[in-house]
Amino acid sequence: MKSVFLLQWQRFRRAPVMMLSFLIMTIIFVALLAGNNPAERPAILAYADDSLPESEAEDWVASLNKAEEFNFQLMSEKDVREAVAAGDAPLALRLMDGNYRIVLAADDMGRFVLEAFLNRKYREELRFQQVEQQIAGSDIRTEVAGLMEEPPLQVTTTTLEGTEEFQYDNQLQLLFGMTLFFSVYTIMFSLMKIVEEKKYGTWNRLILSPVGKWEIYLGHLAYSFAIGYFQIVTIFILFKYAFHFDVGDRFGAILLIIACYTFAIVALSMLVMGLVSRPQQLQAVVPIIATGMAMIGGAFWPIELVNSNMLLAISKILPITYGLDALKGVAIYDRSWQELSEPISILLLIGVVCMGIGINLMERRTY
Repeated sequence: MKSVFLLQWQRFRRAPVMMLSFLIMTIIFVALLAGNNPAERPAILAYADDSLPESEAEDWVASLNKAEEFNFQLMSEKDVREAVAAGDAPLALRLMDGNYRIVLAADDMGRFVLEAFLNRKYREELRFQQVEQQIAGSDIRTEVAGLMEEPPLQVTTTTLEGTEEFQYDNQLQLLFGMTLFFSVYTIMFSLMKIVEEKKYGTWNRLILSPVGKWEIYLGHLAYSFAIGYFQIVTIFILFKYAFHFDVGDRFGAILLIIACYTFAIVALSMLVMGLVSRPQQLQAVVPIIATGMAMIGGAFWPIELVNSNMLLAISKILPITYGLDALKGVAIYDRSWQELSEPISILLLIGVVCMGIGINLMERRTY
């Protein structure tokens, strides 16, 4: 095992460019998209429709800014449309009388988060306005604010599945999503030599050599696990201490989750190795698998914003879904170990199943 493991590192030392490129691309993507100021709110340009007076538009912007999730800036329609058309702003808000529209030059994943926020705020504000019209002369907002300070009843809101109310953190979504996404490339391509050895017949000679079969497998898998784990941990440490991303105080739990996720991806990679026979096939399959898992599993946008039952069902068999769920559970929701045991256990189960099927396929193709 040791000789096979060290051989992979010697190969990495001779050709490190591809593996290091995924590490560098992850850092660049997260740094550019998330920025390095955790307190900065995303700026959204807004303009008033002809149906909405300027004073009411200012009231709406002030109300939306109270939530401190976005920084809405009221401007003229001409300036806003020019900014969106020029690409200076990915999207903008058109304020209407009792309604709104999101202005886009191109599809942007941030619109899902913005739309969820606006739906919630508009429903709340329109309820207030409806009550104020029915009860003339009463300051219902002040009364509600006073009652909320000492409510007679405290209600805890959960989903039907019993999970917490959705909380969105743009920086952590990008950090976790992009890191787990690019790590799939690193881990799967780190096992490229297995495919090459299968193609040229070297793998059969290795199996028949005095080196134990389990040592050959373990040497390759240990190298793939080590390089994938190192990439993810390095990025998390860099953004935690250099860019000051708030990933919470339970970094030990994050390290354990990373290990379970890496094991699951290594096992999935082994399954892929058993299905392909040439390096060209692997190069074609890996981007499809990585991008598909990231899109469906919630790496590019929060899985909570997906409404399709079919996509949600598919996401239940993807390791990236449970990796993100566990990481957010630690960093955002501060879940207990009992709550984290479910996604961690599923990651390990996916790893065991994929590893068993993958090695079985490798053995059948070998002989």
